[in-house]
Formats: sequence, structure tokens, C-alpha cells
Amino acid sequence: MRPSRWSLLSTLPLLVMACGSDPGVTLGAAEDLGTVSQAPNIRGRDGALSTRVFGRSVWTFGDTVLEDADARGENWHHNSYASATGTGAALTLTDPPGDATGAPAYLLPPAPDEQAFNDAHAGEDCEQTPCRARFAVWPGRAVAIPGTDEALVFFELIYAEVGDFAFEGVGSSVARWRAYDAPAERVEVGRVADHSTLIWEADEGPWSHAPIVEGGFVHVFSCPSSFGAHACRIARAKLDAYDAFEDWRYYDGDKWVADPDDATDLFDGGSIIEVSYVEHLDAYLLVYSAPFSHDVMARTAPALTGPWSGATKLFEAPEEHAPYDAVHHPELEEEGGRVQYVTYSTPTEEFLGSELRLWRVELDPPE
Repeated sequence: MRPSRWSLLSTLPLLVMACGSDPGVTLGAAEDLGTVSQAPNIRGRDGALSTRVFGRSVWTFGDTVLEDADARGENWHHNSYASATGTGAALTLTDPPGDATGAPAYLLPPAPDEQAFNDAHAGEDCEQTPCRARFAVWPGRAVAIPGTDEALVFFELIYAEVGDFAFEGVGSSVARWRAYDAPAERVEVGRVADHSTLIWEADEGPWSHAPIVEGGFVHVFSCPSSFGAHACRIARAKLDAYDAFEDWRYYDGDKWVADPDDATDLFDGGSIIEVSYVEHLDAYLLVYSAPFSHDVMARTAPALTGPWSGATKLFEAPEEHAPYDAVHHPELEEEGGRVQYVTYSTPTEEFLGSELRLWRVELDPPE
């Protein structure tokens, strides 16, 4: 589903940065609960991330392939969202309808210039070459703005030449989401040439992973790929100043500084991560998939800036699965976070199809 985050890296050597050696958690039971129920029109999608906002469990996704075309005749949306009901194995995702066909709504629709580009390059017999080139917007999870009924959605803008499976990051930014039944609104920044809604250029990020609000600041991680590894850094801005590059600061291992190039690597993670504070552990919990592996891992830290523990394997996905986008879902946790629910997408036999697998994991503080 997302070649830039898995298959295109499979030929590169894995580099692992140094983290703490002590385990962050003690693992109890880990159980595969099966496939999450989704709408029949969803053939496949990836990057499932979630949070509680708008009074519900809201899930965001990247590339979303449909069984039936939407009103524009398209069956590939580059993002979507849904709400979850039920618990455990009964968890069900419901998409808000985006048009008269019942196709899912975009969380972050293409900007007008991006849509014009995508239209001109659509199909095998396109108006402009290269054919099947497009811009795509891959969202992170939403994060609620305290004291409001709104949320922020960080995202990465991607340029893709689908026929050649070539994917390239253009930059990253943030959108404001004001109502569940309406798309998020991208912020006009004007800093990046030809892409007025981007805060960061490609080589400065991407700042779109695991946003957390704490102490009047919104924090977000960046986990760029480097020879197959994903060393993660952190940035923050005041909640009333999140939409301007000059107001962001980056942790250099000692203090918050103004240059993103000075941000220090905090831990080795994955192409997609999730971080949340877990009361039962009295620590922040990080869950991710180890690159080039079927292992789903966890780390903990007393603060967002670390120090982060060594990695604990939560479970190993079956050989036929590809859990590259494994994350936990903080709003679903039970018993103060002792019980966590983890998902990942994995391909099905259907062309460009995938399903979403759900695991139940029990965690305790390290012994």
C-alpha cells in the first residue's frame, strides 16, 4: 500500500542507533484478535492511527483503495478517516460518506493545484506526462486541542509516480480540524515554494508522527528513513503558535533550539509510531514495528525527551503478515493502560487489498 515505507527500503542495510539497554516493560499475554471490521467498499488501507476527539474514537489512514469508484470515477484515495465502536474483537470502523456513491470522505482533500496536477496526470493516457503521477497527503493521527472541540492533524505531502513505484517527500505541516463531518483545513504558511500550506521542507522533517499536547505545547516527532533505519527526533510549539516555522523548537539533547538540523536522535523507531502516556507504567509508551522484521516493539521513557528504554518485543506477527505500520491505540486502553490494543495492516490476496489486524497486549512496569 505504501511502497516508500516498506518495499522500497527492503534492499537497504539496517542501521540501529544506540538506546537504553534496560527493558521498558514486562510483557504479559499477547493475543491476535483477528480482523477489524470495516466498510465493504474498503479494499485496503494502511497507517491506522487513532485518538479520542469529537467525543469518539477517530481513526486516520493513508492510501485507501476502494472496491467501487467514487463520484469522480476514482477508486484510490490518498487518505481517509473513520470512527470506531465496540471493543476488543467486536471493534468496528465506520466511515463518514464523502459523496453520493458512499465512498469514504477525505480527511485532507487535495489542494486545488494538487487536484489539477493529479487530474492532468491521471490514467495511462494522460494529458501530461509522466502518467499516473500524483500528489498525496498522508496524515498522522489527530490530537485534540484542550479547551476546544477541535483538533490538529499533522501530515506529510508526497509526490508519487505510481507506475514506477517512486515516492518522494515534499514537506510536512499541520491542519486544523473543526468538525468530524467536515475535512481538516490546511494552514496557509507561504514558506515553501509552490506548496503554500507546508511549514517544513522535505529535508527538515517529516514532522508528522505521534503528536502530543503537554504543558501548553504541541509536540510532534520526526522519524525519517536513513538507510532503512528510523531515528526519531522531537519538536514543539506553543498551542497558539503552531502554524509558523519560526515558532517551532527542536530538542538537541539538552535544550530546545530553533534549527531543526540540531535536533538529536532520541530512539530508533519505525516508519510509523505511536506515543502516549500510560498511567499503569507511569511512563510514556512507544509502539512500532522493527524495520525488516515481523517483530512489534515497545519502549518507554519518563519524559517525551527521554531517556528512552531498550526495546521489548510485544509479539511477532505471523510470517504471512507484514506489520510495518504497527501502533497502539491509546483511547482503547484498559485498566489504566495495562491492557493495550495494537493494530497493523497486512496484504490480502486481492490486488492492492489489505486487512487491519488487532492484537490485545498486557503490559506491566519492568521487574
